[in-house]
Amino acid sequence: MAGFRSWEKLRPWPVYLLAGAIPVSLAATNVAKLLALLFCLAIVAAAMVQRRPLPSLRGLWSAPLILLMLALLTLSLAWTSAPTDEALGDIVKYSKLLLIPAIVLLVRTPREALVALGVYLAVQGFVVLTSWLLYLHVPVFWVPSAPRNSSATVYSSYLDQSIMTAAFLALCWHLRGYFPGRRGPWVAMALALAALVNVLVMLPGRSGHMAAIAVLSLALLWALPRRWMLAGLLAPVVLVGLAMAVSPQFNKRLSMAVAETSAYKTQNDATTSSGQRLNFWRRALQAIAEKPLYGHGVGSWNREYRRLENDNPSPVTAQVRNPHQEYLLWGVHLGVGGVLVFLAFLLALLRDARAFSPALRRATVSAVAVLAVACLFNSSLFDALIGEFFCIVLGLLLAFGRLERPAGPAS
Repeated sequence: MAGFRSWEKLRPWPVYLLAGAIPVSLAATNVAKLLALLFCLAIVAAAMVQRRPLPSLRGLWSAPLILLMLALLTLSLAWTSAPTDEALGDIVKYSKLLLIPAIVLLVRTPREALVALGVYLAVQGFVVLTSWLLYLHVPVFWVPSAPRNSSATVYSSYLDQSIMTAAFLALCWHLRGYFPGRRGPWVAMALALAALVNVLVMLPGRSGHMAAIAVLSLALLWALPRRWMLAGLLAPVVLVGLAMAVSPQFNKRLSMAVAETSAYKTQNDATTSSGQRLNFWRRALQAIAEKPLYGHGVGSWNREYRRLENDNPSPVTAQVRNPHQEYLLWGVHLGVGGVLVFLAFLLALLRDARAFSPALRRATVSAVAVLAVACLFNSSLFDALIGEFFCIVLGLLLAFGRLERPAGPAS
C-alpha cells in the first residue's frame, strides 16, 4: 500500500517537468516526454493485466483521432516514396501527439492539473519578461550569449516564441480567475498585455502576429453581447488595422509579406521567405493532385518536392522536410483524406472542450485556434519544439477541463 501511495505521488511529475521545460529547452522536454510515455506504458500495461478500463480517457474524442492519425501514417509505409529511415523518422516526429492523452492519463486530480498549468504559466511568463529585458537591452545572465535571430528572442527562434507567446496571452486572459490571491486576476491581465506587446512589437514572427490577432478576435467576440455578434465578425479586420497603426514591427512584416507575394506572382521569385512558402505550397498541391486518394506516404514531402523541381531545387531548400504548411503536409502524406483527418483532429479537440467551464473552454478553443492559424503558415505539429508545445499545452488544458467542476471561475 505504501508503494502504491508513493507511485500515485510520483505519477504527475513527468507532467510537471513537461510544463516547466517546454518554454525553455527542447532537450529537457524530450527527457520529460520520454518519462511521461514510459509512465503511461506502465499504467496501460497494468490496466490490461488487471482487465480494468482507463476512465480518464473515456469520452475523449481526440484520443482515438490521434491513434487513427498515427495508424494511417504507419499504414502508408506500404506505399511511401520516401526512404525507410525518413519515413520512420516522420512517424517518430508525430508520436508527440501521444503526449495529449498521456497528460490526461497521468494527471488524476484538479489540484495536480492546476499545479501543472501553474508551472507552465510561471515559466512562460518568465520567458516573456526576459524577452522584454532583452528588447530593452538590459543584460541578463540566464540567456546564452550565442547569436539569436532577433533581439527579443530568448530560448527558441522568434517564430516559435511568437506563436507560444500568443497562446500564453490567451491562457492568461481566459484563466485569470484561476490566478491565486486577490490581485491574481490583475497579474494575469498584466501578463496578457505584456505578451501582446511582446508579440506585436518586439518579435518579428508573422505567424505569431496572426495568432495573436486570432485570439484577440475570439476574446472580443465572446465579450460582445449576442446582438452584436455579426459586428464582432469584423474584429479581425479592425484589429489588423489597429495593429498596423500602433506596431511598426507588424506593419513592416505584413507589408513585406505582401511585397514578397507580389514578387512571386509576377516574377516567380522563390528566394524570399514568402516566395519559398508559396513555392512549397504549389508543389504540395501538385503532389496531392497526383495521388489524391492515398497520397505519397509518410515522409515523402522532400522526395516529391525535389522531383517536382526536376531534381534541381534551390540549395537553400533542397533538404527541407515539410512544405511549411501542416494541412498540405498531411495531404502529401495521405491525400485528401489526410487533410480531413487532421481537420477532424482539430474538431475533436473543440468537441472535448464543450463540457468544460466557460473559462477553460475559451482557453482551449483559443489554443486550438492558435494551432490552426500557425498550421496555415508552418508545419507546426511536425516541427520540433513548437509541436511539443501544442501537445503539452492542449494536454494540460484537457486534463484540467475534464477534472474541474463545470462551473469554474468566470472568464
